[in-house]
Amino acid sequence: MITGDQMILEVELYAKPVNDGQFWILTDGEKKVGNVCANHAGFGVELQGSFYQFTNTKEIEKKTKIKFLSQEKSKTEVAVPYPEYPTTARTYNSVFDVKRGLHVFTKTRKSKCFHAAGWFVVEHNGVNQVMFCPKYIFIQRYPYLGPYKTKEEAKIQINI
Repeated sequence: MITGDQMILEVELYAKPVNDGQFWILTDGEKKVGNVCANHAGFGVELQGSFYQFTNTKEIEKKTKIKFLSQEKSKTEVAVPYPEYPTTARTYNSVFDVKRGLHVFTKTRKSKCFHAAGWFVVEHNGVNQVMFCPKYIFIQRYPYLGPYKTKEEAKIQINI
């Protein structure tokens, strides 16, 4: 184990929090180069195969070129990749169906059930139904009109 006094850095590194107050990933701005982890003796910095021990994060910042980012700075706002048509509150695994011209997404990270963004008129069993973000499999199996930006636009299509 090497103490923090013996650590020399040429470039400035950034510590992005993974588990706030417990674990950070060290990056040079682009790629991972090491990590900082809380332990029984304070905080350990693992960098380029070497381990350095510090008593607290302030000491790390003072003696090295490591800047600790706050949780807010490290999180980036994820924008909807295809914002033209409305979706549910959060979208994951967004893709664009080029053949049909649809934004397709899942409602959770691990879901395998895709939905189509927007309002649709789907004909099922001879009945036209207005649906918001229907399952993508409905769009594949049944005749449909859409997508539309509002429910009113979709209802107008049924009345025509």
